[in-house]
Order: sequence, then C-alpha cells, then structure tokens
Amino acid sequence: MDALQRAARASVARICGFYCVGVLFIMAALSFDPASSFRAGALLIIALSAALIYKAWIMPDGKNDGDDAWALIKDQENGSRDPNRLHSDALRVAYHEYSKKAMAVALALWFVSVVASLSD
Repeated sequence: MDALQRAARASVARICGFYCVGVLFIMAALSFDPASSFRAGALLIIALSAALIYKAWIMPDGKNDGDDAWALIKDQENGSRDPNRLHSDALRVAYHEYSKKAMAVALALWFVSVVASLSD
C-alpha cells in the first residue's frame, strides 16, 4: 500500500471516527432503553454507510485539493499518471472500504438491538 492510499484511508477514518463519537453520545443518551439505544446506533451507522457510498459515487475526477491525501502527492512527480485521478481513485476505494465496515457494525448493532428487545 503506497502513501496515497494510507493517507486516503486515514482521512476517511478520521471522518468516520468523529461521526462514531457522535453516535456513541446519542446511544449513551438513550441508555435508559438498551433496545432503542442499539437500534438508533444501527440506524445512524447505516446513514454513515449511505453517506460514504454517496460520497464515493459523486467523487469528482477533476481538481481535488485540501485534504491529507492530496498534500502527499501534490509535490510528487508520478510520470504520466494524473495526480487528480490517483487521488480520486484512492479516496473512492477508501470510501467503499469504510462503508462495508460501517455496514458490518450496523448489522451487529441491529442484532444486539433485537436480542435486547427479546429479553425485555
């Protein structure tokens, strides 16, 4: 894995991390009812996954600047390869990868929600 892919993953991981902190706060606020807390967490993580898929879908192939991944390749010479295209492809792959991970977490939260509602 090259530096651009690592930077793209780190950039998307930072976005997902901040979102998950908010989801954890909402789940903590709903902790008086565990079933609804896990259900809300699952729905919010599904929303994150949908947003990541949408972000990957509308990823432009044109000029990109302003994030960590772009800062790594801005000054490097990549031969005949377009740095904008490399950046877009790396971010698109990272968005899809983290979307899959988010859906797995949402599925686990939904399962815990069902188990918690059955135990009440």
